[in-house]
Amino acid sequence: MKNIVRQFSVKQIILSDVFLSTPLALALILASGPIAQWAGGPGATFYQVVGLVMLLWCVDMTAMALNQRWQARFFNLMIAVDVTWALLSLALMVWFAATLQPLGWVLFALNVLVPLDMAWMKRVAGSQPGLTAASHR
Repeated sequence: MKNIVRQFSVKQIILSDVFLSTPLALALILASGPIAQWAGGPGATFYQVVGLVMLLWCVDMTAMALNQRWQARFFNLMIAVDVTWALLSLALMVWFAATLQPLGWVLFALNVLVPLDMAWMKRVAGSQPGLTAASHR
């Protein structure tokens, strides 16, 4: 699996993260009321705030993907934010477990699994032979 991931550049993986996360962020912002009803758990405001934070993170990641110096400088920070987001989502999923409906479980699971997967893929792509440690700082 690592060999498949290594075929892609860090920039491509960052942009794929943006393309996966942006539609979810927009859905959470634009349809927070119905999502709150169908997902259970926290209210519509919570889903709007999460969508807004995700959308801002997508804009930030796009800027980093397009600027090679930022990408190299903040590489480890991007991975740390992905892992932190996943752990926070997991903690919130446990916190709201009693009130979550199936859609809520899916949304929280996506917010745990996708960032962890993207962090792993960024790490693997960033550890390609021929890249120096300085290119990640």
